[in-house]
Amino acid sequence: MQKPASTTTETFPWLLSQRRMFTGLVVLSALACAAALGSQYPQFDPLDVWALPTLVVVLLALQLLLTNGMISVGTAVQVTFLGTASYVLLALNHQFSVLTGQSQALMENTYWFAVVYVSAFLVYEPRQAARAAVVILLIATLVCAANLALMTAPMRAHLIGPCAQFLLMGAVLTLMQATLGVQRSQFQAARAAALTDPLTGLANRRAAEERLSVLTRTDDTYTLILFDIDHFKRVNDMHGHAMGDLVLRGVAEITRRHLPEGSLAARWGGEEFLLILPEQRDKHLRPMLDRLRADLRHHRYGTVNGVTACFGVATASAGEDPTDVVQRADLAMYRVKEQGRNDVHLADLRRTQVS
Repeated sequence: MQKPASTTTETFPWLLSQRRMFTGLVVLSALACAAALGSQYPQFDPLDVWALPTLVVVLLALQLLLTNGMISVGTAVQVTFLGTASYVLLALNHQFSVLTGQSQALMENTYWFAVVYVSAFLVYEPRQAARAAVVILLIATLVCAANLALMTAPMRAHLIGPCAQFLLMGAVLTLMQATLGVQRSQFQAARAAALTDPLTGLANRRAAEERLSVLTRTDDTYTLILFDIDHFKRVNDMHGHAMGDLVLRGVAEITRRHLPEGSLAARWGGEEFLLILPEQRDKHLRPMLDRLRADLRHHRYGTVNGVTACFGVATASAGEDPTDVVQRADLAMYRVKEQGRNDVHLADLRRTQVS
């Protein structure tokens, strides 16, 4: 099922920011792996000599797939998390085989478990993150217990304390992050409710205005579509307000299905809707709006057999005042109403014709 455009987190400015962050993560990870291997030269660790290059290759492959649009940022981050968690668990098991009889502490690579436990709650939803962290903690516990059981008594006596501290740290971090995750989810739910239209489930006017403000600050270009259901008062008068609400919900659901990734659909007011899309060209925009109009016209909403709408389109320049963009789309929409309704008018035809 397609995720509603009003609630998607991968909006186009944020999506670009996430991709840049992942690219930075790839670069830093590659440098860290190279530094780790360089510090071991010429006597490389038997695990690191193949595991670290493999991890770098995986990260570079993910970056390539992400750049070509073959995977999402979320998928790339999750694979990175799983690869990193696998490495630190392998390193934990491996270090027991190279510890000397005088060792009284675990090696430095156990420090990275703290990063893994915290990262789980950035990669997954709180419940999934807690499960992932607990699984990693349980595997680490089994690794420590199995290796301690195979040690000599004197060496075991030296390492029981460090292992217990290491595992206790993981449990405390997981519990703290799980608690914070629940609080964060409650905050996000409250914020989502404040930015959602309760009738249609779309973003509300406040959410749309916030998005426009962000796009203006980041100098992003975008395409704004304002559309109004034709003769909606007649629907309420003839079929009742309950049926009018059903029409609004149906229009919202159909609209969501037609929007490209990174778009936001909002109920602007009454029977008027506002769509914010990554900048679109006319050759792509018109077919999309024609399909949307056809679906609206042929869909049955209870006792209402299809609706039509007037669409006004404007494309924003970088940093342009969103009030001006909305005004141009609004004027374009009223141009359609003056010319007979049920059509599309582009306020920036010269811009959208550019290939």
